[in-house]
Amino acid sequence: MLIEHLTPAIGSEIHGLDLSDGAAVAKHAQALRDALAERQVLFFRDQTLSPEAQVFFARTFGEVLPVASTFPVHPDNPYLELLISKGKKTGTDVWHADMTWQKQPPAATCLYAQDVPATGGDTMWASMASAFESLDPALQGYLAGMTAVHDWEAPELVRSLMGQENGAQRYQEMRREFPPIDQPVVLTHPVTGRKQLFVNSLYTTFINHMSRDESATWVAYLSGLAKIPEWQVRFKWRKGSVAVWDNIATQHYAVNDYHPSARRMHRVTIR
Repeated sequence: MLIEHLTPAIGSEIHGLDLSDGAAVAKHAQALRDALAERQVLFFRDQTLSPEAQVFFARTFGEVLPVASTFPVHPDNPYLELLISKGKKTGTDVWHADMTWQKQPPAATCLYAQDVPATGGDTMWASMASAFESLDPALQGYLAGMTAVHDWEAPELVRSLMGQENGAQRYQEMRREFPPIDQPVVLTHPVTGRKQLFVNSLYTTFINHMSRDESATWVAYLSGLAKIPEWQVRFKWRKGSVAVWDNIATQHYAVNDYHPSARRMHRVTIR
């Protein structure tokens, strides 16, 4: 197994590992966990994974729980969700981290490309640890201890949910199960000890103990640090590609430039 770093700040491609080979994955499990903690997103090419094999691989990085997002569940596997786009916006072409509106957001995510367009549809990731470390120490201290409100009801995701079978019922269930919650503005990573910003423009609606105008300015500034190229890596998907990323330390952006082509991805979230 070889590890190739793609940028100084974030992202590595792993060569020479068949993710459908459980014994090989188990042999390199600790090295993979260490690489993910250090590099924040890992990429694998030319993989062939059944739903069961993808879930097995995802367990390398932590506990896998049944799907609890707004996307459809795979009919044969309750741990795997379907990200399918057919000529329409999905609402993920904005910098964000996954499901930060949950009390315990996913620690990591495993995404597998089933079908991808010939061109377009890249995904970008940004290191929010590097973004935090770029701030003046006085500003870092000012942000420490602050909390912000996170809410899943972004307009794009509500539209996506309502367009699904039993969408209205699922919408009401989601509202009952996941009311808005407070999250720290700055998190300390449980493995590396690095501090990172935990604010994103999709789900962070308000920074507490500020006026509305002040909050809007700070949310825009802090979440916008993901847009700085030095903290980013960009990945071109091919059929059979896999990405695993640290959902605590990063934000990501699904580039929406491939419609009306269709794309199908399988996602497993890791707690």
